[in-house]
Amino acid sequence: MTREGQITLTELQGLIRDKIYEALPGAYWVIAEIAEMKVHTAGHCYLELTGTETPGGKVTARARATIWASKFRSLNTYFNASTGIPLRAGITILFRATVEYHELYGLSLNITDIDPAYTAGDMALRREAIIRRLTAEGVLSMNSGLPLTPYPRNLAVVSSSKAAGYQDFINHLVNNPYGYAFRITLFEAVMQGETTRASVTEALDSISEMISEFDVVVIIRGGGSTIDLSWFDSYEIAYHVTQFPLPVLTGIGHEKDQSVTDMVAWKALKTPTAVAGFIVERTMECENNIIGMAESLVSAVEGAMEAAEERLSSIQNRITATARLMVRLKEEKLSNHAGRLARASANVLNRAKEATDRMEDALRHLNPAGVLRRGFTLTSRNGTIIQSASELKQGDTIKTYFAEGTAESMVEKINKKN
Repeated sequence: MTREGQITLTELQGLIRDKIYEALPGAYWVIAEIAEMKVHTAGHCYLELTGTETPGGKVTARARATIWASKFRSLNTYFNASTGIPLRAGITILFRATVEYHELYGLSLNITDIDPAYTAGDMALRREAIIRRLTAEGVLSMNSGLPLTPYPRNLAVVSSSKAAGYQDFINHLVNNPYGYAFRITLFEAVMQGETTRASVTEALDSISEMISEFDVVVIIRGGGSTIDLSWFDSYEIAYHVTQFPLPVLTGIGHEKDQSVTDMVAWKALKTPTAVAGFIVERTMECENNIIGMAESLVSAVEGAMEAAEERLSSIQNRITATARLMVRLKEEKLSNHAGRLARASANVLNRAKEATDRMEDALRHLNPAGVLRRGFTLTSRNGTIIQSASELKQGDTIKTYFAEGTAESMVEKINKKN
């Protein structure tokens, strides 16, 4: 069975090609992001382009594009010189292209010119958008507000072991002229290319799992082009740094430009060697502070001892003067007591003498001989003085003493008083 108007696939493709060329006869300036890019050995550049309705949004269009070798070298050189980065995947470009259609390969774009100013502006806008987002979230200066230990000895380093900057960092620390010792742990990461973001954030996550073992985190790489710096204009890396519980030092290796990661770090230095120098200088400042405090302490102790010696000498002088005064007062008091004691003793002696005299007079009066001379007599019996008549009985022989002799008699009668 035959049908009228039938054509071959080649003929259909030719019609499509002709219609496209009729509808789109000229060149167009187009905005698209480079999703993939490959350079053939012959010098041709093959691109996979994507389009979105909003920057960073959902992909709404795809197209293949070609920059032929005759154009690619000059365009790439000019683009690199103007923006500081070569053409690469992940950037947005404004390019001039014609629409091509091939019966075997389908639709593609033939790029004949690129405006580097648009890409530079787009990168700046994206960078500015990241900064605005971090500012709006209130995290831009979170890491810089953390305290950094005076002696950052335990260092977690995010870098590539093959990077020249890493070796410079290690050599500067290990061979520091002061002999300071540091414990350095490397967390291997890719420091350029499309995997930089994931690699650096994974390294930071690994450090956070053993956070107590470190004093500071160091992110370093060697020198490079502006494109190398652009990998660190990443919201994910920057946000990780803002949320990190340890101070983060960066030495990404650019003299003029500063990445977003540098902006949110505790301190950004230009090179890995500069980071090592900062750590050594901070340690030296710590040592000098300790020495200064020790000297101040020694000076304070010496001053205190001198003041104490002065106070002790003053106290000794006051004690000596006080002791002399007390001795003098005691001597005066003793002298007064001695005078009073002498007077009291004299009075006591006088009273004693008077009492003795009185007693002597009494004794003189009471002396039996004196009594007898005054006309009294003493009577005894068997040598015992008789004091009462009741002591005698009739017939007792008694002896009577007189001043000038004695007489013996016998008791004949006793008269007793009632």
